[in-house]
Amino acid sequence: MGLGHGRVAVLCAALLAMALWLAAPAAAETGVSNDDTYAVTITSIDGATADRMGTWDARIAELSGGDAAVVEAFNYASRTSTLEQIDRVKAESNPGEQWNFEAHGQVTFRSIAVGQLILGTHYYGAHPTSYISTVVIDSRSADPIMLTDLFTDAQAGLNRLSELTGAEPRADNFANWIPTAEGLEIHFAPYQFGIALPETKTVAWAALADLLAPAMTGITQA
Repeated sequence: MGLGHGRVAVLCAALLAMALWLAAPAAAETGVSNDDTYAVTITSIDGATADRMGTWDARIAELSGGDAAVVEAFNYASRTSTLEQIDRVKAESNPGEQWNFEAHGQVTFRSIAVGQLILGTHYYGAHPTSYISTVVIDSRSADPIMLTDLFTDAQAGLNRLSELTGAEPRADNFANWIPTAEGLEIHFAPYQFGIALPETKTVAWAALADLLAPAMTGITQA
């Protein structure tokens, strides 16, 4: 007996939620970057549409302690990225139809940077939709770090990433990334490689060492 559309949708939602959970790094309670120690707390951003047909619950990491400028920049960027996801979900949902949105964030610490991966799931219609955002803040300056900032030659860096992941060597294809102990962790949107689920690929730091800008080599270190 075949599965009905409702059961298929539930199964897809469960598989997507599991994929997003497995893709996220482990949560940290404290972390050190640029010799400053930060505490990590989980903040909830929740709400509902006026007719209560649409609801959202996003749980993201925020920092305290450490360098005040870094905390402000990181928390602002994380909250802004989450609200942008929620705004997209609202815009992509028809009025009067039921939907809900869930998101969670995970923070990672490197020697010169603090990053957060924010993964969201929009449960609406026949199939859930995933949303991906990343934040990377330089803990020395409190400025955002863009992917192209990592390389002495931005295009050479994109070309190397293309060779190692199979994505076209354009900055927008690698927009969602975080620095981890294993390497440059890149999160690709659904269908970018022909499958309906998001995909994560990690490029080892050793494979990028000859292209990293001298000021950014600390991002490879804990």
